Amino acid sequence: MKPEFFQKTVQLNPEKSTGKLRVSKLCELIDSHPYRDEIYSSFKISEIQDEIICIDYIDLVYERVKYYNENYNRSFIYAQVKDIDVYDDEQIIEGEINTDIIFNFEEYVEIDEVKNNLRTIAIYDAKNTFLDSYEMTKYANNLFKIREGALARQNIQYFKEKAKTNSKVNKHKSYRLVEYNSQFYLRGITSINKYFEYGVDFTFVVSMLILHQNMKYKDGVEYTIRSAALNESKLDIIVSEKFLKDAGAFGSISTAVKISTNDLGQGSLSFSNILSVGRIEKGFFIYRRKSEVEKNKEIIPHTTKPENVFSTFNNMEGVLNTSDEFIQELNEIKSIKTPDELRVKILAKIKNPRSALKGITKLSDIFKRKIDNEISSFAKLIEMCENAEDLEIEYDLKDKLRYIISDIMLYGG
Repeated sequence: MKPEFFQKTVQLNPEKSTGKLRVSKLCELIDSHPYRDEIYSSFKISEIQDEIICIDYIDLVYERVKYYNENYNRSFIYAQVKDIDVYDDEQIIEGEINTDIIFNFEEYVEIDEVKNNLRTIAIYDAKNTFLDSYEMTKYANNLFKIREGALARQNIQYFKEKAKTNSKVNKHKSYRLVEYNSQFYLRGITSINKYFEYGVDFTFVVSMLILHQNMKYKDGVEYTIRSAALNESKLDIIVSEKFLKDAGAFGSISTAVKISTNDLGQGSLSFSNILSVGRIEKGFFIYRRKSEVEKNKEIIPHTTKPENVFSTFNNMEGVLNTSDEFIQELNEIKSIKTPDELRVKILAKIKNPRSALKGITKLSDIFKRKIDNEISSFAKLIEMCENAEDLEIEYDLKDKLRYIISDIMLYGG
């Protein structure tokens, strides 16, 4: 993956944030969005455009979303298999071999105009999605890996030639592109009329408007953004309430919401109720198991039509305001009184040979020190989890760690 498409964490520096953003400025992010009018209508933007949204660090995340909007131009084209040439392109950059997979569209349709010869570089899972159609992903990827790209191209070329006379092979798809620094990249391959992409800008604007509404209707509710990571196609934000509640041995907790979108992933939009454990400025997060979050999560699939999306935003009570129920769950599991057993299980999961976290020494070091198996020692375990949350590691790895800790804390692993 090229560095310019990595999902990067936003540095939440209180000295650089006002924690305020006018609704009208927030909505500038969607000025060119295809569903702008629907957002304006659903949230009655004309009536609230001068209101100030007060959420800690909202302005910093806004600037990052704005950067991607201004520098990464997303679009899509339609093309048929018979008109696509796929091959690898090797270049030596600073003494190292760099291999790109090229999708050259010999003929394609942009809006309603037929065009020719567009060279794109495949990123994310675009290459594998294409190869999956022929059940040759593993085979072709191995050929690319051992620098036998010419043989992989011969196999792909066979299907391209077959597509010229066989309509079943000649699949017609939508190819999702992004232009960055005058170079086109292929982000993903989807169906033509059954796939709806809402985007990072849409998700950020809508989620901040939802939280703004909730603060207006719920006295005393205030929010702070605790974590934010994004690229041009993917956004993950954790927002927690500032008001803390007592959870016994777990200390102070607050309701939090994990907001995610992945333009080319399984869910277009998702809002999940989670818990922030510990202090507002330093703590960690507990997630429920995916099989148990139906009533505490709203997922909008890519197949959801725009006219059906906005009704979901009016029914977010189960996502935004459920900390009391979660506290009860914590009080039930802490009665186990075995904090060191939980520590050992967390460490074992991290050091498992199949774990993506196994090579992060500074992480395993946090959980190495033995603690007493007394209920009072939960504070030490919580401190370990807080220190793990503070580590600067890739976002995907950080999220895996959160799921490991949550699964062991809530369910014993």
